Amino acid sequence: MENSGNINQNGCNGTEGILAMARVPIQPWNQVYDGSTALSRGTLFPALDLPYIGKEASK
Repeated sequence: MENSGNINQNGCNGTEGILAMARVPIQPWNQVYDGSTALSRGTLFPALDLPYIGKEASK
């Protein structure tokens, strides 16, 4: 791609708006599950182990 001087390093000429901005908070390193528990729960971190509430929530 040729740079004609009015295209920035991201390939945009500046007329498009910002599509999205992400903010990702730092996950503190706390206690972790052991391997077998992590596999069965689907996460290594107990702080991220949130139970899925499906139809029970609508009752």
